[in-house]
Amino acid sequence: MDRCPNCRARYSGEKECQRCGMDLSALLWIEAQAEAWERFAIERLTAGDLKGAKVAVAEALARQHRPLALMLWRFAQQASER
Repeated sequence: MDRCPNCRARYSGEKECQRCGMDLSALLWIEAQAEAWERFAIERLTAGDLKGAKVAVAEALARQHRPLALMLWRFAQQASER
């Protein structure tokens, strides 16, 4: 998270926004879950498990649309077309 979704203040690394005081803990948890699913997708791709990688990427994208997850999705789609 780069900025608070409520007031757009720069994220300071705390669980509450330094400007507006919004509790960011749930959003940080979702972000961490998306990152974990991305890592799992990479592990599955490395192991040659394309189906498992696609499931993991879908889980990551269900939580947050991050650039890495979108690239992994495109890669998995192209690999399955071959």
